[in-house]
Amino acid sequence: MTRTDLELANDFVHRWVALPKGRRARLGKQIPVAAVQVAALSHPDLAMRRLCLFLLDHYASDVSSDIFRRALRDPVASVRESALHGFACERCRHGDICVTDVVTDLVEILASDPNAEIRHKTVAALALFIGRDSRAGEAIARAAQHDPDPAIRYVARAVVDGGQLHVRRRKAALRDVRRANAVSFRSVVTG
Repeated sequence: MTRTDLELANDFVHRWVALPKGRRARLGKQIPVAAVQVAALSHPDLAMRRLCLFLLDHYASDVSSDIFRRALRDPVASVRESALHGFACERCRHGDICVTDVVTDLVEILASDPNAEIRHKTVAALALFIGRDSRAGEAIARAAQHDPDPAIRYVARAVVDGGQLHVRRRKAALRDVRRANAVSFRSVVTG
């Protein structure tokens, strides 16, 4: 009897998780890439899909771009978030990233993902590509004007107006928006 990809991926993930953190990298180099890629897209357990994307990001990022790209359409936001990192993070890769492909998908995510946290992280990812693809800056400028979330508009405006490539975390951006609104309200009331 042959083992299915999902069974092989399950076994690998459980062995990897059971190891002390200092010993995981050695096993990670033996990752059954094809099986983990299948599990990242089709495992019924969302935690397993996320963990498979994490493993691919750390041990097989260069050969998993298409998997990350396909996982960006997962119905679960936390899985899409893991895929977003694996897809757009250049630090995790050994080879060059295809900027055109990445920016194309990031622009689409920023315009259409229903989850504000993912759109927020997409602004941060796109900011890193502004100097290499004009569509990144254009998409961020649109988000600064039209995104329904005030924190996304705030950080997108900071990128567009100030050239700020480091994007604040969503909670910090929401606090900044609330503070700015409170100051504006006080100045109108007292003004």
